[in-house]
Amino acid sequence: MPVTMKNITHIFSVDDNQYALDYQNIFFCLLDDDTRVALECVLSDAIHESSSELVQTIKSLMKSGYFMSKYPDITVPNFEYDTLNISFAPVHDCNFACKYCYAKGGKGTQYYQMKYDENNIKKMLSCIYKGKYASYENYKFDFVSGGEPLLEFDILEYFLKTLRSYDSELDKKTTVLIVTNGALLTSEIIQKLDKYDVFLGISIDGPEDVHNRHRVYKNGSNTYKDVVNGISLLRSSKNISSKLKDAWAMSVITRSTGSLVDLMETCIGLGFKRMQMQLLREAYEHPLAFRKSDLSTLKNYYRELINHILSHAEQGDLCRIKMIANGNDSFGKFIGRLLLRTPVFYRCFAGKNKIAVTASGEIYPCDSFCGTSEYSMGFIDAQKENTDVTELFLNAHVNNRERCSKCWARNICGGDCFYDSYLVNGNIHDPNPIKCEMNRFFIENAVDLLIRLQKINHEYINHLAKVLHLQ
Repeated sequence: MPVTMKNITHIFSVDDNQYALDYQNIFFCLLDDDTRVALECVLSDAIHESSSELVQTIKSLMKSGYFMSKYPDITVPNFEYDTLNISFAPVHDCNFACKYCYAKGGKGTQYYQMKYDENNIKKMLSCIYKGKYASYENYKFDFVSGGEPLLEFDILEYFLKTLRSYDSELDKKTTVLIVTNGALLTSEIIQKLDKYDVFLGISIDGPEDVHNRHRVYKNGSNTYKDVVNGISLLRSSKNISSKLKDAWAMSVITRSTGSLVDLMETCIGLGFKRMQMQLLREAYEHPLAFRKSDLSTLKNYYRELINHILSHAEQGDLCRIKMIANGNDSFGKFIGRLLLRTPVFYRCFAGKNKIAVTASGEIYPCDSFCGTSEYSMGFIDAQKENTDVTELFLNAHVNNRERCSKCWARNICGGDCFYDSYLVNGNIHDPNPIKCEMNRFFIENAVDLLIRLQKINHEYINHLAKVLHLQ
């Protein structure tokens, strides 16, 4: 019985360039007109016979498993995780009142009135390091949500001191990321953060007028100059590690952000070497959320950014591609996935080896879901979790999400953010179609960027792949 073969090729154009992407093997190439015609011919009729050398070459590649496959879906592996990702909100309050704040200034959930103290911090960390999560080899703590983590620094410092004591006692390795708005940085805080060996991210949304449009104090006054002063203080600090001094820029892109080139150049001017730009996650009715009508303009801003990166690369300056090629940037993460050729099945680790813990000890799949009772996974000191929620997220891979399962991009994209899907459609399995369109755009343009960059400096592509592999 003949084996039915399925087309696993996406053929597309970016500007005047034509490309073929084998989205299952994550293999891509530049096409000329003749090759595109030949490839489309063979894909439409896999048993087509021709003496054309080009067609025979394409058929040979297909016999090796490229462009056509008898396996329409990649089987989702049984994952074993050695790292637990935990989000804590050390304080549910903020000195800012950002226009798009995910946590509503800390008042977004019932946890606003709850406070961490030494007793519940020690209890929670004991449950993580010595309780039901003790089998993990590594831990990654994110202090990124709920409010401004430096607002009650004594609480944050006790967190850091206690988790580092468990590292020493149990021979564990814990990575810590703290994201701050930067306005509360002082010399004393900087020295203490360095003592506890943390990664630091500072929120900055672009040039002064753009930043102040989004990120203001509670009384409505501007914050940009105070944030820049905090960044300058960090950069000028003596006797601190390069790890802390090289803080990341953390930027949110909204429908009013404007030029992404201006955003990137602002961050470079402030001394940042790495950044993440993330598209805003909000329901359509939010004034800063993207609508379908915004996508053409947003795509033009990204094309402008890509051409800006390439123009600098042609001059031997490759710092801009390195700035965004990371797993957190909305566009840059696809650069890494294409280079490393590793398929993905989920948008993130939420509900699997990623949890968020509230001040009450309640567990959620990630910090965005905190307070959404239907996604509660139980309590950290309980022996068992709500396995229904765990199974829900475990089963929410791209082969099971209906819209994703029909999309060529699924194993490079991994699907939309679960919380974004919930916000827009009330269902973590139903992705936001606007983000779907943007992710397909990102993948196509990451292919274009990499092939054009390969022509400029092929050695740098190999270097970038090695750097990304180590992240």
